[in-house]
This record gives sequence, C-alpha cells and structure tokens, in this order.
Amino acid sequence: MAHTEDWLPTREQDLTVLCQKWKKELGKPANTAAFGWKQEEVDGASAKIDAFLTARTAYEAIDSSKNRLVKDVAKAEAKQAMRDFANTSIRYNKLMHREDKLVYGIRPSGHKGTPVGTPETYPEAQADSSIIRQITIHYRDSATKKRRKPHGVHGAEIRWAILGHEPASEQELTNSDFDTASPITLTFDESQRGQRLYFCLRWESTTNLKGPFGEIYAAVIP
Repeated sequence: MAHTEDWLPTREQDLTVLCQKWKKELGKPANTAAFGWKQEEVDGASAKIDAFLTARTAYEAIDSSKNRLVKDVAKAEAKQAMRDFANTSIRYNKLMHREDKLVYGIRPSGHKGTPVGTPETYPEAQADSSIIRQITIHYRDSATKKRRKPHGVHGAEIRWAILGHEPASEQELTNSDFDTASPITLTFDESQRGQRLYFCLRWESTTNLKGPFGEIYAAVIP
C-alpha cells in the first residue's frame, strides 16, 4: 500500500463511491469521443473498476476471508488502473476543463493560489478498536487541536506496521496510506487479531510537501 499520488480516497467506502462515478463516466461513449480517449484504455480501466465493485458487493454479502482477499486484490488493481488512466488520459488532457477533471477526483495542476509551504505541525491521533478486525484512527492537528486540516494541507500520510516489538523509528513502519479527512479505518484478517499495530502520521501539503511525523502510537487489533 505504498503512497503514490493519493488523490484516491483511502477509506474504502469513499473509494467505492468514486469508482461508481468512474464507472458511470467511462461508460459514456460521448466522453470517450469528446476527450480523445483510447477505447482500449477505457475498457481496461472499466474492467478493473467493475471487478472491485463486484468483489466488494460479494464481501458485503458474505464476510469471509476468501471474499476479503478477492476484494483487497481487486481494490489494489482498480486503484492502479485509475492512477494509470488519470496520468495518460485525464491529468494533462487539454480537451478536458478543470470541472471535467474534478468529476474524477483529480485536482488539475498549475492553478494559481496562495503559496503553500512545508507543514510545520503534525497530526495527533487516537485509535478506536471497538469493532472486530478494524482499527479506526481519529486525528487532529497538534497545534490547533482541531480536526480541521491546517492551511495548505491536502491530507495526512499514515505509516503503519504490525510488529512484535516497539519500533525505533517510523522507518520500521513499512506500510503507507493517505487520507484526506479524519478518521481513517484500517481493516485486518482474522489471523491478525491480537497482534500489535504501530502507526504514526504526518501532514502533506497540496503541493506534495511533507511535514514531520508525529509520535508513534500502538493499538491491539481486536
């Protein structure tokens, strides 16, 4: 779950909504013609998105380890397909206006605004483990103590890992996700229950500048 251009939502329910939008828009032949898209690329992205939405529906119907695995694999493939399509067909597409790109969750680059510097504060966090196989992380700014993000901040990167020892630094937290609005929810398999999760967060600006990491927190997977 490496962090790369995470305009894609981390929370699965938000990603599902965006995938549904993409499915609808990619399914319109008029868009393909108007924006000069290649049909084979449209079909490829659509297939990955459909596979994820189908797998998620199956998982919601029957919460099994097999369905979870199929869903997670399909989700990773759909996210990669969406990133690829965004880079080849949307982000730098001169036939698309800013409003067109926003439909797909993509903020066009190059727009003018107040200069944004590197975040100086960091997110403080609190873990909620009240739901089985799930940890929900609520975070707020260390300076303001409010859930509202600091000026110029797009979201928070979370680094995490399941370890048998307390990490010496964030370098040992090898998984990375990105979230644009508190809280962020991580889900786990039945076999991971009882293990200890370590995590820390940092702000990232709208211009991809990264602030300092906050403290490393620990929580037991319920």
